[in-house]
Amino acid sequence: MKVVSGAGEFELVVDRMATRDGCLVMLGQMGIWQAETTISPGEMLHLLRVALRPRVLLFLLLAPWRALRHRARGDGTTANQTG
Repeated sequence: MKVVSGAGEFELVVDRMATRDGCLVMLGQMGIWQAETTISPGEMLHLLRVALRPRVLLFLLLAPWRALRHRARGDGTTANQTG
């Protein structure tokens, strides 16, 4: 994943997920830094509401097929490039 902000662009790699204190926790690396993202149940509901859009749902449904096709091609492009 890529995070783009005023501070620059950083690759975000999620190594594992866990739960803590009733929240979902994603652990990994963002650039050279260790990263921990915590999502509360309320935030998860908000994400689901935002994701329940036809174009987003279609993207999510097609993502596994696109990833398999990308892997089979082995063309060296990243998964988040379009074209």
